[in-house]
Amino acid sequence: MNLRPLLLAGTLALAALSSAWADETGLQWQWRVEPSKVNAGDEVEIVFSAAIPEGQILYSSDFAAELGPRPAKFVFEANDSVELQGPVTAVQSQRRKDKVFGTEYTYFASRAEFRQKVRVLKTGTNVTGRIDGQTCQEKDGVCLLFKEPFSVRLN
Repeated sequence: MNLRPLLLAGTLALAALSSAWADETGLQWQWRVEPSKVNAGDEVEIVFSAAIPEGQILYSSDFAAELGPRPAKFVFEANDSVELQGPVTAVQSQRRKDKVFGTEYTYFASRAEFRQKVRVLKTGTNVTGRIDGQTCQEKDGVCLLFKEPFSVRLN
């Protein structure tokens, strides 16, 4: 009996469920520019923050893992209005070792904050993209993947 079609079907079903559950994470995202008054040539920070439901964690962006938890990833759409200055930084993430995979990871509980420095080339436009990430329930270990679109106005 060839199990390959069954494995493929199971994998596709799991991926579909992960996508369907993405809105069920309960995360409440907000983003803003600091400082809020922006001029061409300024270096500013885009601040991404999330309120995390009690009993859940959100994996941070400041660790690498080949197996196990998925780090948060920020994907910025091409934009001639800004120039990214380095990677996204996680603010005060916590560190823990995964019991199953034996790897260290960073995460947030209750509240998360990430910052991206940018040099503003033009004002009056939006910086757009998405946040790809994973949350997990601490109690039962149920994890959900998500993709959260964002759009930040440069006044």
